[in-house]
Amino acid sequence: MEFLTQSRRRGQYPQSGFDARFQDGPCAGIEECLPTVGPSGPETEGGPAPDHGDFWQLPWQLLAASDTHASMSALGFSRTLGFSKRLTLAHNLLRIAYTVENVGPTAQSFLYACHPLFAVSAGDRVLLPGEIRELRLDYSKGDRLGASGSIILWPATKSGIRLDVTLGPQVGTAEMFYTPRLQDGLCGIYREASAQVLEISFDTERLPYLGLWLCYGGWPSDGEEPRQYAVALEPTTSPSNNLANAQRTSTAISLEAGERCDWEIQFRVMEARALRPRFI
Repeated sequence: MEFLTQSRRRGQYPQSGFDARFQDGPCAGIEECLPTVGPSGPETEGGPAPDHGDFWQLPWQLLAASDTHASMSALGFSRTLGFSKRLTLAHNLLRIAYTVENVGPTAQSFLYACHPLFAVSAGDRVLLPGEIRELRLDYSKGDRLGASGSIILWPATKSGIRLDVTLGPQVGTAEMFYTPRLQDGLCGIYREASAQVLEISFDTERLPYLGLWLCYGGWPSDGEEPRQYAVALEPTTSPSNNLANAQRTSTAISLEAGERCDWEIQFRVMEARALRPRFI
């Protein structure tokens, strides 16, 4: 079973730049949001940063490739940040090792969020670590679940809405949440049709938060087609949607000239019977 969404957009993708909209791009697979997720304006230290960052809109240079390994890199345009990743596939496990380096002469700050858009069907399950009992709401279309900043119970809201069970694409909802700082870097998607789990694990020393995007046909918010039907589980450096907010809350990562930052994320496919008790 394919766990990642595939692009349904037709026609030309946007030219790379500060005005490019993420919704005009592929909106599929795993995107890398750096140095921001939401667009960050001129008030941002170091200058503005585009919607979903630089790197979804840039070509990457393939450095090496084989049946089980690939390495690639790209250079950002809103910041002097070089970004590279090494992918290693072994049986049912994909490891992605990331490096960000400040290649410029002055300090630069960023936030990072892995942005995998997972294909789902109604009745699938969103799996978060057992420590999670509530989430902070960042966005809810039409304020369905409340205003930004509201604390929402997990897995069921006070009104009984099950957030951990996926809905169908006709529902027209879209919500974004952030976890508190995590002890356990683990989350996943259970696909009922195949009885398989895609488990995502990460080091909470480097990626201490998780963003959760539940989109059942409710985005883009301007009504433009195609409507997105996906769940995103986003290991991240900051529980903020844009870099300016991360800077204000001291959750942005700052690199001096020549300094580097590394982390790793693992994706593992397994049968549901192997589900780890840490999800319970």
